[in-house]
Amino acid sequence: MGLLGKYPHVEQFLLRYIDAPRWLLGVSGGADSVALMAFVRALGDAHDIPPVTVIYIDHGLHPDSANWGVLVERVSKQLSFAFEARSVVVVESGGGLEEAARAARYRAFEDLICEQDVLMTAHHQDDQLETFLMRAFRGAGPEGLRSMLPERSLGVGLLIRPLLGVARNDLVQIATAIAPDYVLDPSNLDTRYDRGFLRQELVPLIRARWPQAAVSVGRSIELLQAMWDKQNTLQVPTIRALTGEPILEVPLGLNASALAHLVRAWLAELSLYRPSKAQLDEFVRQLEGVKNDQGPILQTGHYALRFYAGSIYCCSDIANVGSEMTLYEADSELCAESALGLFKVVNLPEALQGRFSARTPLAGESCRTHSKQPSRKLTKLLHEWRVPPWWRSAVVVMCVDDRVVSVLNRVVDSDLLAQIHPTIAGLRVDWQHQLIEKSPFVYRQVSQ
Repeated sequence: MGLLGKYPHVEQFLLRYIDAPRWLLGVSGGADSVALMAFVRALGDAHDIPPVTVIYIDHGLHPDSANWGVLVERVSKQLSFAFEARSVVVVESGGGLEEAARAARYRAFEDLICEQDVLMTAHHQDDQLETFLMRAFRGAGPEGLRSMLPERSLGVGLLIRPLLGVARNDLVQIATAIAPDYVLDPSNLDTRYDRGFLRQELVPLIRARWPQAAVSVGRSIELLQAMWDKQNTLQVPTIRALTGEPILEVPLGLNASALAHLVRAWLAELSLYRPSKAQLDEFVRQLEGVKNDQGPILQTGHYALRFYAGSIYCCSDIANVGSEMTLYEADSELCAESALGLFKVVNLPEALQGRFSARTPLAGESCRTHSKQPSRKLTKLLHEWRVPPWWRSAVVVMCVDDRVVSVLNRVVDSDLLAQIHPTIAGLRVDWQHQLIEKSPFVYRQVSQ
C-alpha cells in the first residue's frame, strides 16, 4: 500500500486545494516537513497538482542553519520541486525568542505568497497537543483552545496544515526513507522554551498514563473549532481611513464586553496579534465617555490602537511622526514625500513647475477648496476627512505661487484651479500610502 493509501484523509484534504495556482511548502528540514514533501510528491505522482515551490526560512539562530537549507534544497531537487530560500532577521520582543522567530517567518511567508496561492506547513498531531496545553496553561478561552486551524488566510493566499491528524512517529518513518539525515534542531529539545519543556518533560508523562491523548485532544479541538465556527464567528468589514490605517467604527450603545469582543473579531479579520484580555478590557474601559478628539492608546509592540472621531484606528507606527517633507522630480513627475507616503503631481504644466511648492500645514492656516465657498480652517477640513491629529504634521499641502492647490490628494475644484492658473484644470495628485506598503503588522498568535 502506498503512502496515500495509508493516510487517505491527507490525500482528501490536499485535493481540496488542487485548483490553486501554486503550492508553497514551508520546510525546515526536520522530519515532519520532509514528510510533508513526501506526501505532496506522492499526490503529484497520482494527480495533476499545481506547481510546487519549497520555501526554506533561515532564521540565523543556529550555526548550522545554512547547511539545513542545503539539505532542503537537495531533497527538493530529489523530488522535482522548485526551491527558494529566504533569510530573516529575528528581533526578540516581549513574547520571547520562539515567538519572534515565528513572527519573522510568517512575515517572510506573506511576502512570498501570491494571490490564491496555498502555503502548507507540517504541523502534526503532537504539535496540536502541545499547542492546546500551552494555551490552556495560559488561560485561553474557547477561541484560543481551538489551537491550530487546518486552514486560515495568509496575506492574499491560504495557509493549510494537512498533517494535523498524523502522529510525529509516523512522519519520522516517512522522512527517514527519503532523507535519513533530516535536520534535528536542538532548540526543539531545549527545556528552557515552553514547547521544549512540554515535549521533553510533560507530554511523556501524559502519554504514559493516556497513550491516546493526542488523538483524544485532537478530537476535542475539532469539536471546539466546529462549535466556534457555528456560534461565535463575527465578521467585521475592514474599512480604511483616508490616511491608510484600518479603522473600526464603534457602534453607539455597545457595552464594554460586546465592544471588546468586536475589537477581537476585527483584529482577527486583520490577522493581527491580539493584546491580552486585561490590556483590551482596560482599553475599552477607558473609551467610556472620551471625547471625539482624544482617547486611550493601547501599545502592543507590533501596532497601536487609538481612538478618534468615533472610531478605533489600528496604527502601524505613531511614535515618530515628523513634519519632514521632501520635494523632488522622478520620471518627469514632481513628487513630495512625507511620513504619510509618496504624493505624485500629475498634469502640472512644465511652465509652472518653478512656481510649485509643497509643505506641511501652517499654524492656524485657512484655505479655499471650492470657488463658491469661503476659506476654512485646515484643521476643520482634516477633521471632516477624519485625518487623525497624530498624522497632521505629515499632511502634504501643495501650492502654486503660494496658493493652495491640494491637501493630501484632495485637489481644489476646477473653477478654483482655473482662477489660480488657466492651464492646470487637469491637475491630479496620486497618493501611495506608506502605511499600507511598509506596514510591520504581523500575524496573530492565536492563529498559529
